[in-house]
Amino acid sequence: FSRLFIDEAAIRAAVDRGVASIRRAYERPRKSDSGPDVIGYELPGGGALHVIPRPEVPVVAARAAFLGGLLAENAGNSGITAFLTSMWLRGTRGHSAADFARSAESLAIEIDGFCGRSSLGMTLEAPSSQLDQALDLFAEALLEPSLDVDEIERERRDTLAAIERREDRLGQRAFLLFTETHFQNHPYRQSLLGSEEAVASIDRAALEAHHAWLIRAPNLSLAVSGRVDPDAVAARVSARLSDLEAGAFERPAPPDEPPPREIRSAELRKDRAQAHLVIGFRGLTIADPDRLTLEVISQILAGQGGRLFLELRDRRSLAYSVSAMNVEGFAPGYFAVYIATSPEKFEDAHTGLLEELRKLVEAPPEDWELDRARRYLIGNFVIDQQRNAVHAAQVSLDTLYGLGPRDHAAYPERIAAVGKEDVLRVARRIIDLDAYTLATVRP
Repeated sequence: FSRLFIDEAAIRAAVDRGVASIRRAYERPRKSDSGPDVIGYELPGGGALHVIPRPEVPVVAARAAFLGGLLAENAGNSGITAFLTSMWLRGTRGHSAADFARSAESLAIEIDGFCGRSSLGMTLEAPSSQLDQALDLFAEALLEPSLDVDEIERERRDTLAAIERREDRLGQRAFLLFTETHFQNHPYRQSLLGSEEAVASIDRAALEAHHAWLIRAPNLSLAVSGRVDPDAVAARVSARLSDLEAGAFERPAPPDEPPPREIRSAELRKDRAQAHLVIGFRGLTIADPDRLTLEVISQILAGQGGRLFLELRDRRSLAYSVSAMNVEGFAPGYFAVYIATSPEKFEDAHTGLLEELRKLVEAPPEDWELDRARRYLIGNFVIDQQRNAVHAAQVSLDTLYGLGPRDHAAYPERIAAVGKEDVLRVARRIIDLDAYTLATVRP
C-alpha cells in the first residue's frame, strides 16, 4: 500500500497562475502612446502592443517579436530556436498539423514563425473581416504548440536535410565559414539551422524549456498594422494572449567578444569549379548611430551600379557575383564583401576586393556614388512602406530593440543626411586591412 504524494506547493502555484491569467484576460490594456500614426498599449502581463491604423486596404498584418534567436543559443543547442519556431506550425493542443493548416487556408490567412540573430516570433497576415478568427489561431500556435514527438522527428529530418543541402550551396557555406572564424565564442558564429550534432539532440523537454524561457509577456513586442479599430484590436489581443507567462524575464546576454586584432583566415576545399571568398570586419549594433552610414557604404559597393560590380565584374571580368552587406545585431554584427569567381581568377579577385576596400578608407566617395546609394535606399524604403507586414515588422522589432516604435519613420531623413565625410569616417572606423577575417571555399 503506497500513499499518493500531493505536491501542494505546485498545485497552489498552478492555481495562482490560472487566476492571474483570468484576471489579465478581463483587464483592459493601458494606452501608453496616443500618437496619430502609431498607438501604443501596455498589455496586462507586461508586453508592448503598437497598432498602426492603415484603413486603405482591408488587410491586417501582425508580428509578435521576442528577444532571442542566436543570442539565446550556444554550441550545444544551436538551431533550437529555428526548430522551435517551425514546430509552432506543426500542430497545437487543439489542432493537428493538418487541421491547423486547413483552418488557416479556409480563412485565407498566413501564419508563420521566424527566427533571426537577435529575435524570434510569429507573423500573421489576414483579411480584416477574418481578424478575430485569425487571432485565435495565431495565439493558439504561439501559446499552445503540441510539440508532438512524431512531428519533432519530422522536423528533425527536414532540418538535417537542409543542413546537408547547405554544403552544396557554396556561397552560404563561405559565409558560415566566415562567421565561425570571425566570432570565436559568441553565438553569432553559429548557423540559424544549427549543427548536425546539436539538432540530433533536440528533444521535447529542451523545446519546452526554450519556449518557456523566451515566450513570456515581458519579452513581447507586438505590432498590428492595417484596417483595424485600435482600441478594439488591443482588447482582443490582450484577451487572447492572457495566458502568456507574466513573471520576470531573464534576457539572453552572452558576453561581448572583442573584434579580431589580426588577420584570421579559414579555407574549405570543395571539388567544384568555383571559388567563393568573403572578407569581413566587426560591424555595429542596431542602436549604433553610425549604422545607417554603414548601410550607405554597403550600397556604394553593392548593386549593378556599385564599385564592386563595375570594377570587378564589368571592367575586369573577375566575378560571377559580387556583394557587400552590413549585418547588424543586438550585439555587434559584421560588415563583409563577397565574390564568386572561377578558380584560376581567385588571387586576382582576392586582390581586387582588398583594393576596393582600401579605396574606401583613403578618400571619400564621389558625389554621384553617394547620391546613387542614398536614392536607392530611400526609394526601397518608400516602396516597402506600402505593405502592412513591413510596418508591423519595423515597429515590433524597433520597440523590442529599444529604438522606439517611430524610429523607422526618420530613415529617409537620416539617409539623406549622410555626407561624404561621414562615409570616410565610418569606413575608417570599421575597415582595418591589418585585422580582417578571410573565408574561402575553392577546389
